[in-house]
Amino acid sequence: MLWSSGRYLCNMPIGIADALFMSASAVCVTGLATVDPATQMGMASQLILLALIQTGGLGFMTAVMMLGIAVGRRMGIKSRIFFLGGFGLEGVSGAVRLLKAVAKFTFASEFVGAVVLYWGFARHGLPAGRSAYNAVFHSVSAFCNAGFSTVPGGLNDFSLSVIVPSAVMVLIILGGIGFPVFMNCLEAIKNKGRISHYSRLVLFITFWLITAGALMFMVSEWDRGFAGLPDRAKVLNAFFASVTTRTAGFDTIKPYSFSGLGKVLMIALMVIGASPASTGGGIKTTTLGVLAVSAWNEILGRDENVFWHRKVGYSTVRRALALAFLYVLTFFVGAVILSMTEDFPFEELLFEAVSAIGTVGLSLGITPELSVAGKMVLVVLMFWGRVGILSFFATLIREEKKVEIRYTEVNIPIG
Repeated sequence: MLWSSGRYLCNMPIGIADALFMSASAVCVTGLATVDPATQMGMASQLILLALIQTGGLGFMTAVMMLGIAVGRRMGIKSRIFFLGGFGLEGVSGAVRLLKAVAKFTFASEFVGAVVLYWGFARHGLPAGRSAYNAVFHSVSAFCNAGFSTVPGGLNDFSLSVIVPSAVMVLIILGGIGFPVFMNCLEAIKNKGRISHYSRLVLFITFWLITAGALMFMVSEWDRGFAGLPDRAKVLNAFFASVTTRTAGFDTIKPYSFSGLGKVLMIALMVIGASPASTGGGIKTTTLGVLAVSAWNEILGRDENVFWHRKVGYSTVRRALALAFLYVLTFFVGAVILSMTEDFPFEELLFEAVSAIGTVGLSLGITPELSVAGKMVLVVLMFWGRVGILSFFATLIREEKKVEIRYTEVNIPIG
């Protein structure tokens, strides 16, 4: 449990429901908060929160394996299988090498990010000690796509800055592209080879989501959410909103100040999220890519789903469809349940539900005012969003035995 005690704190301890909520939000790297970490938690509680964020961002199995190797233990066969399975890989070979690469990539990114952020916080006028502490916390929180902040008011005071928002954006992107993509790109650079189709798809979709999202935020919020800012700051804040909405949860402009179109765009980006085997959530960029490829090939009348001279298997398309359907259904049902327990407009509850299951952390400001029942609904959504809806339901449903039966095909009109 996270209890408030010590300096920079409120005098009252955090209740059990809030402690559970904050712990779940940290482990699931969501960032939704019922209490403000900057003003209602002491340093001890903040450090516990930071440890949970780092564990959740790396993944439980990855964190356990790192700890085991650090104390001199060897990775067993089952541990290797589970660890690689978390990255969508099969077999047992290469587990230790991947683990070391993940550790180096994570801690190197967080270290460099902390150095840059220290510079940004110091230039903003914070004392050296506070700048260093905030730099480390925000670097870990950003890379793990968590969105928690130890600065009162979050990053809203940095809407006119460049260093802090830019560093946070880079860390969010690095944490959200996925460890396998980083490994593949690194090997391609070292060996002067080509990156895989999977990595190309992730990078392609990530680039266009960030760019298109920023352009749409400029259109929708130039004279609304970004009103009063210089043009240069409007552009930077548009890019920041586009990046952070896809599962990070930081904000330089409060989401409730955005227009209706801006909020809908936020929901769409929160649903898509980051990439597989990353620190982020959502249905993932590859799911969007597979669905887009499938739709395009259907428009062209092709019998197979082809992109970049490669075919996407039927089972992959079916999995993408199932994931997208269950994801949308789950957050909609979650919003309906919240509407039964909370007295807020449905669009605000829908935003909250999408933010929870997408492990984003953005809020329209109603999270602290939810009832205990409403907070527990969000805890469940955060848990499902982090472990994966398909993975969760797969553990509850017994797999059917494969039988060699071929059923007669039925024609069902579509569209």
